[in-house]
Amino acid sequence: MKSYISLTVSLLFVLVSDRCDQRSDVGPDCNEIHLNKAFTARIGEDWCIPETGWKISFGPMIGDSRCNVAGIECIWAGSFVMAASISNGEITQDTFEAVHGWQDTLYSGPYKIYLNKVIPEVRESMDALDPSKYSFEMVIE
Repeated sequence: MKSYISLTVSLLFVLVSDRCDQRSDVGPDCNEIHLNKAFTARIGEDWCIPETGWKISFGPMIGDSRCNVAGIECIWAGSFVMAASISNGEITQDTFEAVHGWQDTLYSGPYKIYLNKVIPEVRESMDALDPSKYSFEMVIE
């Protein structure tokens, strides 16, 4: 009976130890933002300022009507529109609408959120790309 209890305790210890090891491999919930430093984000990604609890999630993409195809003359420059969710205790929905130079700025509390560049800058056709093909140069100030 004594050896049965020892075996049970040993087995329980191994199971608990394995479970703890699995949890230690879990990464952060979002990519870390360094203020005033450009970073490249994608639709579906979460970015945060860890020490503040501030977080931004990019997407979904709403539309891309930019006239950025080589060899096409446009009357209207078009726009790029993408939603964003900003969280700092409560969630706020906002929208980047990049028209001139395909840049835009959002404001959240003390932060300015700059969409500096939509990539690709030039497309092969006027058709919208799959959202996974886009990336964005961002700066949080």
